[in-house]
This record gives sequence, C-alpha cells and structure tokens, in this order.
Amino acid sequence: MPERTLAGNTAKFPAASCHHVALLRSQPRNGVYWIQPSMSNEPFQTYCDMDGRWTLVMKIDGYKSTFAYDQAIWGTKATYNKDHMDMDASKETKLQSYWNLPFSELRLSMVVSGVTKHVVVRYTSSSLYDLIADNTYRPTTLGRSAWKSLIGGSSLQRNCNKEGFN
Repeated sequence: MPERTLAGNTAKFPAASCHHVALLRSQPRNGVYWIQPSMSNEPFQTYCDMDGRWTLVMKIDGYKSTFAYDQAIWGTKATYNKDHMDMDASKETKLQSYWNLPFSELRLSMVVSGVTKHVVVRYTSSSLYDLIADNTYRPTTLGRSAWKSLIGGSSLQRNCNKEGFN
C-alpha cells in the first residue's frame, strides 16, 4: 500500500489510534497523524509518540496561568493552540484528544532543566475531559515518591496525602 494511503496519513484515511498507526507501519515514527477514535464524530490530528504508543492530549507550561486549577479551559470541548503538535513543552496546547480519546493509562511528563521525566497513572476513562471536567474527586494510588521523582530534590507538603483527579 502506498505510504500516502496508510491509515493516519490523511483525514480521509484516519487511524483509530496512535497504536493503530504504529501497527500499520514497519518502522513507525513519532509525528502528527490523523486519528478517529470510536467516540469521535470526525477525524482529527494529534501527535503520536511511537516509542510508547502515546497520544498527545495537552501540553501545559506550569509557569503560565492558562491551565491553572480554576481556569474554565478544563471544562470546555475546545482546542487551544492546536497547531502546536510537537514536544516543545513551552508551547501549550489542548487537542481534540482531550475529549475524544478513551484511555487506560495516562502518561504525565515534566521537563525541568531540559530533562524530561514521566510517570504513568493507570486509570481508565472515556476521555480526560470526562475524568476532569465535572470537578469530581477521583483517587489515584501513584504515591508520594512517584510524584516527587518528576522533579529531582522536590518535596510535597507534609500533610498533602490526597492524590487524584479533580
């Protein structure tokens, strides 16, 4: 099959997921692909990290207030800077995958002094939007040491023992 017509290369031939994109290629590469998960009415583009079959949902710069805890952006089904589909952490983005992509694992990454570290939260949801937008607390069990591993030499408040999504 010509490369141009492989699922994921065009909106006319979207793949079901980044994992599906990888399965169709002998040497899958990180990059932007068209996907259309079963709960999406239309195909959309997202960045696929083929090393772990991860799909980019959003990028947040912690020094900016765009995605602060109390911002309305968490409760909307609207993209934000959707053209920033790369791994440059300084370019914030929120993609259609935020409300259109079911998952069973969520990889959270942090870049500190040019070093990227990840933690994986095992949690099943129909989308990140469905998990977060209703402001309902949902506990996770990653643990203090896992969270602290994202930033070397970091600490958490002594009485900060409640972790989860809300």
